[in-house]
Amino acid sequence: MAFWDSPVAQLAILAVGWLLIRLVKRIFGKHWPAQVNTWDLITPLLLLCSLLLIPHGAGALLPWLVIGWMAIGIMVTLIQAIHNKELLYPTFFRTFWRLTDLYWIIGFVVCFIVAIS
Repeated sequence: MAFWDSPVAQLAILAVGWLLIRLVKRIFGKHWPAQVNTWDLITPLLLLCSLLLIPHGAGALLPWLVIGWMAIGIMVTLIQAIHNKELLYPTFFRTFWRLTDLYWIIGFVVCFIVAIS
């Protein structure tokens, strides 16, 4: 098995992605949007790395993770619509994406544990 086929490669991808995002953020300095943090941009990499763990046993979990992700979107929509009596896209998207960050961190960790066990 080559290195890029192993679950450890996913950790390497995440580490390199994290470092690249931090480097770009440092280069842009004060021109970087204040409301965007590194976790917001690492979430697509977490999703990609979770998908790359399918051959190692995480394939059974991913449909459930996607269903949970959709449920988070529905819950955020309903809660904001009921609480605020309106649904504003910037507020919805920021809340949804921050919950997505946390959800896919946990999802990747679970997929990684399944893949290495």
